[in-house]
Amino acid sequence: MDKYFNHFAANLTNTPRYLNNNGTKKAFRDLKKYYSGSNIINFKKNKKVGLWKLPLQWEVKKGILYDPTGKKISDYSRNPLELFSNSVSFKGNIKKSDLLENHIYSDKNRPSIIPFHYQNQFREKTKEWGFSVPYNKIKKFKNGTYKVDIQTSFKKSDMESCYYEKKGKNKNKILFVSHFDHPNQINDGLSGTLCSFELLSKLKRTKLSYAALSTPEIIGSIFFAKKYAKIKKIKHALMLNFCGTKSGLVYSKTTKENTFIDQIIFHILRFKKNSKIVKFREIIGADEIAFDNEIYKIPCGSIYRWPYKDYHTNKDNFKNFNFLRFRETLNFLNEIIFIIENNSTFKNRFKDLPKLSDPSLDLYFSPRYWQTNKILFDKKRILGSDEKIQNLIKEIEDEELRKACWDSAKNIQLLQSYIPAKCDGNFSTLELANLCNMPFRMVDALINLWDQKKLIKKNWINPFKK
Repeated sequence: MDKYFNHFAANLTNTPRYLNNNGTKKAFRDLKKYYSGSNIINFKKNKKVGLWKLPLQWEVKKGILYDPTGKKISDYSRNPLELFSNSVSFKGNIKKSDLLENHIYSDKNRPSIIPFHYQNQFREKTKEWGFSVPYNKIKKFKNGTYKVDIQTSFKKSDMESCYYEKKGKNKNKILFVSHFDHPNQINDGLSGTLCSFELLSKLKRTKLSYAALSTPEIIGSIFFAKKYAKIKKIKHALMLNFCGTKSGLVYSKTTKENTFIDQIIFHILRFKKNSKIVKFREIIGADEIAFDNEIYKIPCGSIYRWPYKDYHTNKDNFKNFNFLRFRETLNFLNEIIFIIENNSTFKNRFKDLPKLSDPSLDLYFSPRYWQTNKILFDKKRILGSDEKIQNLIKEIEDEELRKACWDSAKNIQLLQSYIPAKCDGNFSTLELANLCNMPFRMVDALINLWDQKKLIKKNWINPFKK
């Protein structure tokens, strides 16, 4: 990532983003400006989806807690996490016992962090005020009377989201969804937005259409699904979150557990170390439930890096963001799209079994060469004397996947043998890759060579064609 992206990401991180407030609206406009072609979506005040109501716009003028000596303990202007989300106004004095019992939130298991008190954003009838304070700090609270000065306001207001679309030849869409709230945090929510919008910004001509939605958590997705899912032809969705943590990739399956996206991700993750596949919302979940239900019938799995010890804390900040893992997540998404765009059936065009070593074809690859030269590669291109091998593995950004191509080359004779046996026009490239335990790119490259020699005919599989 370049310095402009880093500066942009840092500014978004440090903007106080809640379900509905001026900070969130400003951040959405910054997002729209940075990613040309994206648009702001308005959900009008007073609108409902069943029992779901648009949240009131909450603004903070002041949120300070003073100890008995007049020293500031908590201050919203220092870090928004120090004040409860949707805190009501209160100005006055309070005893230490009352303060600790009813108006302080901390985490004994993570004593040095400021925890994110978010629950009241989803409990509009709760009239509560309070402060989030590190547990280590609470232990040093002095006896006496504490002074509170909280000035906040609530009003009915439109709620916003940001939508980004890249149209392909086919209007049916795959939606990447992420939430945008969570003040001064980057991995939770914001990283998914940055990842999906970066992904779409680099897409050029595609067969399918793709879209990214950045929205207030859950409620934004609920209103979007109600209003736009059908007219925008959303057929499948993927929830993105925690894209820049140090942990390995986790895929939480759709409720159907075997959609074509599920199958693609299963395939890629077999070549990714420290990855994990779990059931729908088994570990953690958010916006998936707004799409993957019997109302809209839009399968939605989720991609994230977990566990994450800084979840819902002030430690989830730009300084601690892992850009290497973020890029790896982005590469992973690119691989998903590559498979979607290239998965094909292949039909034989030969009458007799092809002699691959014949000079007119020159399609025979010896696994012995691969075994002796597999270390000869770098990030940009394959090194070695055999031009065929250089053409077989193209530029692959993901180093782990690139290595997997080399390691799986021992199966290249198996692959060469299966192509004549499976070219019935029904078997897919992805199925062949799984059968031979080779990365899709490796198999697709060889299939392309057979196609170029007019031994087979490729036909792209439209995953939404009935």
